[in-house]
Amino acid sequence: MTTTATLQPAPAPQSYLTGLLGVRIFLAFASGYFTSYALRSVNAALAPLLASDLTLSHSALGWFSSAYFLAFGAMQIPVGIWLDRYGARRTESALLLVAALGSLLIAFGQELWVLFLGRILIGIGVSPCLMAAYSYFRRCYRTEQQASLVMCMLVAGTAGALMAAQPALLLAQALGWRQVFSLATVLLLLSAGLVFFLTGDYDRQSHPQTATERQATSFVSLCLHPTMLRAIPPCILIIGGFVALQTLWVGPWLTQALKMSAEQASQILLYLNATILASYLVMGLLSPWLVKRGAPLARQSSLALLWLTLCFTAIPLWQTGLAWLLWPLLALAVPAMFLLQTQTALEFPSQIAGRVLTTLNLMIFGGTFIVQWGLGLIADGFTASGYDRTQSLTYAMLCLAALQWCSLLWFWIKAPHGSVRT
Repeated sequence: MTTTATLQPAPAPQSYLTGLLGVRIFLAFASGYFTSYALRSVNAALAPLLASDLTLSHSALGWFSSAYFLAFGAMQIPVGIWLDRYGARRTESALLLVAALGSLLIAFGQELWVLFLGRILIGIGVSPCLMAAYSYFRRCYRTEQQASLVMCMLVAGTAGALMAAQPALLLAQALGWRQVFSLATVLLLLSAGLVFFLTGDYDRQSHPQTATERQATSFVSLCLHPTMLRAIPPCILIIGGFVALQTLWVGPWLTQALKMSAEQASQILLYLNATILASYLVMGLLSPWLVKRGAPLARQSSLALLWLTLCFTAIPLWQTGLAWLLWPLLALAVPAMFLLQTQTALEFPSQIAGRVLTTLNLMIFGGTFIVQWGLGLIADGFTASGYDRTQSLTYAMLCLAALQWCSLLWFWIKAPHGSVRT
């Protein structure tokens, strides 16, 4: 089997980005990820309004939200190629314009298919927002800065998720949910301009790949690499499962299983995202310290995956008044969970960072699509069998937890022998 181990590492850049230039470039990328994550998460807060206004069933609501992830995932392979070939600046700024068009369609479209199309265009347009930054960081910033940069980007994304919780609901209740997407259109255009004008082409590669290198870095070859094979199942079911719940099903779960109002559910979403934000800030400082003291990124990720799986198992089993506390508790492990991508990317040469990261992202968002839509289908199946809506959602989430345990066992069984490079 041909693997990326046969490739020669790319030449190191003559100098790494530092100072105000490094900060400026980071902030430009962070602006795009802030807006993209807000649009990814906003349906969780607006779900009751969307379901009522558009008369959507569980599965229809799941499809409307997950269409974003289907489009997002489908774009990861071409985005990885474009990032390695054209650089992050051109790739991200151009696609953000597509996202702005999609948001505009949702803001003004009247037919349901137009709204679905808008959601798909948003997914296409924001598909490079995080991976463009990661690949740029992998090539242009020092290795010891990688974990902190990842955490800071995730802070920016979680800040967007915070804005997509109660603030978005309040805006939707005051002006209508379409106005939320009108505002998002403006923010997407602004982010496209910041990325295009404030970042440079420092990450662009000057040497073309040989035919052997192209074959070694094909999508199939990357997926069959032992390092990738180990990471893919938890990326799909645990990380993808978390994103699916955070961006949609946590809202219906709180209102149906825990009998909360839409306003109470949006408050819990705010607590959840605030806890994730605080955890990112702490982990940005803690992770490099742990690495220096013998706890590599792989171990940090493994413990985080275990914690999340335990929480996802407890959530459908505990449905009392204080059960909402499980959501902020699981948020504590989210930052370390996402280090799985960084750790995996560091095992490959930097010149293919874009393809490695987007391949993993494809698995995560493919998993998000499967879980987000599939959870609705399973819940509707239980409802058709005579169970009420709360029972149906509970059993669907238990099915997800069982699959997550299987993926975690795979991750442990396939652990590499010897030390893991961090």
